[in-house]
Amino acid sequence: MIPLISSISYGPLEALQLPRTWWKVLTRNVGILDAEYPDCSPGLDAKVIEALGLDQEAVLTYLRENMPDYLTFEAWVVEQCGGAIDRAAADAWNESVHNRQHAQHKIEETYNDIGWDAANVDVTSAYILNANQDWQLFHQRDLDADYGRLGDQVPPLVSNIDFGRLGVCQLPRTWYKILMRSKNLLHPDYPDMTKSGLDPRVLDLVGVNPDSAVAYIRKEQPDYVTFESWVLEQNGGNLDQAAIEEWNTFLRTRDHQGEKRSGILAFVGLDDSGPTSAAVLNSIEDYQYAYRQLMDDA
Repeated sequence: MIPLISSISYGPLEALQLPRTWWKVLTRNVGILDAEYPDCSPGLDAKVIEALGLDQEAVLTYLRENMPDYLTFEAWVVEQCGGAIDRAAADAWNESVHNRQHAQHKIEETYNDIGWDAANVDVTSAYILNANQDWQLFHQRDLDADYGRLGDQVPPLVSNIDFGRLGVCQLPRTWYKILMRSKNLLHPDYPDMTKSGLDPRVLDLVGVNPDSAVAYIRKEQPDYVTFESWVLEQNGGNLDQAAIEEWNTFLRTRDHQGEKRSGILAFVGLDDSGPTSAAVLNSIEDYQYAYRQLMDDA
């Protein structure tokens, strides 16, 4: 299966790529990672391990032999680092991931997989290209796959802070959830649409009626690139960039409080000293759901 945790996803340690590497190693270990994806590439996987000052073979051995949940893996990382990671090194690593651009050969590969015209390159961001490539390959290979190894219904690992070519956080996650619910493959604890949550709010932001989006995705089963094109058609190709930037900042910086926070912390096994960041809490909740599905069927 295609790994849908993106390179910009992170947990409490705030080290980009680390959750993706963890998930790829675990899913390769049980035989469900797509054959074209290495569990530890010489690119971002090896580089995040190096950036944290870890030994690659030790990391892979630990993950393969212990199959830990994500927070247990992070705790092990901290232990290997002597009680704390090098924050400056991690921040420098994160900046490099955000700013990374693909070389020509990777542009050609990703554009081909996505279905974009490589003769007219207007996106070179490695994150955007890799994320769209993952979503396109997921749509081609996994939308009708057998999810029995993951309990038949799965949590959405496309995160709130992921975005595509339009630059709108949450929009890919909303597309994914509606699509998977239409196939009865979305975990029952996750709604594909609510009255006032992030899903209708992001659709309102881009000028799309939520009911229309749900109906379109359920009927047409579009890949993400096609869905973004449809979104643009609905609003005449006009998006409010200032409103999008405000929305993205909100999603990246908001906190969870009260019952929402305490419920997630309890679910993932953390006490009240755990994180408040909604981006982190939502991600580690998703990871825990996915991990339990993976291990329950082990």
